[in-house]
Amino acid sequence: MTNADDPTTPPVPPVPPVEPSRETPSFETPPPASPYSAPATGASAQYPTAPPTYTPAQPQAPYTGYAGTVAPPRGLSITSMILGILGVLGAGPGILASIAAVITGHMAQKRQPEARGFWLTGLITGYLGILFGVIVIAVFVLIIVFAIADGNSSSGYDYYSNS
Repeated sequence: MTNADDPTTPPVPPVPPVEPSRETPSFETPPPASPYSAPATGASAQYPTAPPTYTPAQPQAPYTGYAGTVAPPRGLSITSMILGILGVLGAGPGILASIAAVITGHMAQKRQPEARGFWLTGLITGYLGILFGVIVIAVFVLIIVFAIADGNSSSGYDYYSNS
């Protein structure tokens, strides 16, 4: 017994005919003849037709991706990622770039959730850059403090005296 013989199966509605659209070519009409398709004979051979005039191309639509939608802008996310990488590489002075990476990363997190990889990279590298920058600045300050303290120490022992 097949589904067609089963009385409980509802009948399948007929498929409506597909109307030709502008996007699909119709193969019923021949393509237009090219001015260069056939050699001229007789009197027209002396005076060939002029080549077709130049017409500017139609403007290209933006890249639509697979789903047919325009790709969303990712400027904040990419900026966050670049600033975060520069902040990690810049250690002490890169702390400013790292702070900017964290700020733009959080802005992109709210405005561009589809670019998660970019803004997440910016946030991680931004926070790491801030951590590295704070460590470098703390070490630098400690070196200066110990250098000043060592220069001001009066231990009573003088390296340059003979007595």
